[in-house]
Amino acid sequence: MNLTQKKCQLCSKFSSRLKKLLIRLGFGVVCECIHWLTNESEQRVPEFNSQAPDCVCEKHKANKYSPGTVENAEQITLFVFQPMHDIDKNGNAKPRIFSHISVKGRSVQRDTIATNNEFFNFVQNFLDDKNDRAWKGVLLAKCDIVRNILIENSDKRSVCIYDTAEKENPAHAEIFRTQHIISEADNIELRRKLLAAFGNGNIIQPNHYRQGTIWNNLSREIQTR
Repeated sequence: MNLTQKKCQLCSKFSSRLKKLLIRLGFGVVCECIHWLTNESEQRVPEFNSQAPDCVCEKHKANKYSPGTVENAEQITLFVFQPMHDIDKNGNAKPRIFSHISVKGRSVQRDTIATNNEFFNFVQNFLDDKNDRAWKGVLLAKCDIVRNILIENSDKRSVCIYDTAEKENPAHAEIFRTQHIISEADNIELRRKLLAAFGNGNIIQPNHYRQGTIWNNLSREIQTR
């Protein structure tokens, strides 16, 4: 058992009220614990929000693999793969690509800090996992634009963007809806606004993304899927 897991076992014994207090005081390890404890949950977002409301864990790294918290000036990338992501007849992403922000979180990548080699490994590993997977391109957005999406007629934020680095993917991040999104109508409106923030769903083709550097290093078999 590693140190983080030991800390998280201790963290799990804290009351919800104490966790919130420690987070607000800047006790970053509590955010690591919440990330670890909810990581495999099918209701990760509501569980995370119950322990860390109002995006307070945006101020803290998720784990030792993290290069640092996600900054407002960063560009974030959503890699579009089929068959898991819906694409309309015009080749654009559908709002449903953001459906997981309410339950398990929407995985994105920190484009500003990631190297071409890191993204190549990410795409290669993901496509190697199942031979029916195909890379269709990326959606790009500015972090601050996404974070500034507010609930209609409110000053409450709709989403948080957390650094959730992984050992093999240090540029990994996630978008969670906040606890203020409670109705299905709000969820539908939020998905629409997120799609607008990510270039209105306009998918940048793999051979155009980063001057085709990642695409050109993939095998012909993967390119033709």
